[in-house]
Amino acid sequence: MRKPHLFFISIFLLLAIVGCRGRATVAPTPTVIIPPQSSYPDFYPQNPMVHQVGRMIVDPEGKPLRLRGVNLGGWLLWEGGGFGKAILLSESTLMERLAKVVGTQAAQDFRQQIYANFITEKDFQRIAELGFNSVRLPINAKILEDDDHPYAYKQSGWDLIERALTWGEKYSVYVILDLHSAPGGQSRLSPSDPARPEESIWKSADHKRRTIALWQAIAKRYQDRKIVAGYDLINEPLPPKGSDLYDLESRIVAAIRQVDRYHLLIIEGDKFSSDFSMFAKPLSGNQMYGFHMYNWFGDDRKKRIAGFNQLALQQNVPLWAGEFGENTHDMIASTVAMYDDPANQVTGGWSFWTWKKVPSRWPTLVTIALPNGWQTLLDWLSSPTKDLPDRTSVLSMLNNFVQASRLENATVDHKMLNSLMSSK
Repeated sequence: MRKPHLFFISIFLLLAIVGCRGRATVAPTPTVIIPPQSSYPDFYPQNPMVHQVGRMIVDPEGKPLRLRGVNLGGWLLWEGGGFGKAILLSESTLMERLAKVVGTQAAQDFRQQIYANFITEKDFQRIAELGFNSVRLPINAKILEDDDHPYAYKQSGWDLIERALTWGEKYSVYVILDLHSAPGGQSRLSPSDPARPEESIWKSADHKRRTIALWQAIAKRYQDRKIVAGYDLINEPLPPKGSDLYDLESRIVAAIRQVDRYHLLIIEGDKFSSDFSMFAKPLSGNQMYGFHMYNWFGDDRKKRIAGFNQLALQQNVPLWAGEFGENTHDMIASTVAMYDDPANQVTGGWSFWTWKKVPSRWPTLVTIALPNGWQTLLDWLSSPTKDLPDRTSVLSMLNNFVQASRLENATVDHKMLNSLMSSK
């Protein structure tokens, strides 16, 4: 009695999939936007990607999966703090000020050298060897799209992402694509590489459209890549009000689902990805909430995790700690133990911030040795004066920094590694 019913369901699904696959590869803006209230099943039958099943995620074969990974901060998006102590500048500001010292072309050359050397195949190989199974890849929208040429996506940017996916496939390391800086910026803080306040994504309808279109282009391009564990839609958004975030992420979800029905979607909340009150229910089937948790002003981890647990239980969705770190070895170890405790609902796993950076107040996993005179340059970049640093010396420092950033020249902190892997 069930065979005719299953036959028609199979035909319907086949037609839906064929229709999804047959669309154009690039669209200047998203096509028809599905209303935000549209719903999707928890997961599609025989989903070939990492996907949600209730409060857990499973791999393409349907086996339970916990992501244990690292962020690749400082590669395809720069945060001033990743270059040294007390330099809270956006990537665009860093580049503008650096260009005043060495010239625009030399500054651009430095950026290209970072792209070529900061993360290489050896990093992915080492990440896998150390026992991690995933990376979160922070992306600046500017690697794919220039403000003066909107919707014209750059092959050079696709090539950079492709490197990560190819290395991930080679070493069995899943990649989470993270839009760390959306067009216009989703906050005024340096990690968002923000434009002028009046051009932020929350005040610019054009930047909203560009963000939606960009995600649709990303999803269209990578819809068949099993190594992509998920799409992290907007990093640490700070909207004027929660409804603004709900509206934008709903529209992004709808645009993605027009071209990619299968990949896991990661939804971050307000207030540095800690407040999900604007989401009364999941925006889509096959989604996961991604929270961030740093503890610089007191230890409220148990309270915060309890709140996230309630969210997971009420909405029957997985949780993933997309960022944590920047603290002592002991604090990191106890945080990982909380995430890995089955009594909590952090079933999606975690991603440590960050894989590699220069020395700072807190230890990290891989440390870059600073070139001689580097802090003097950072001091000038933080507070520029009319007296420019010596151009020749700065060019030498930039080259030395690039070489120091390569994995073979950096140092692994095995105590931090033990902190991250202590509960494995």
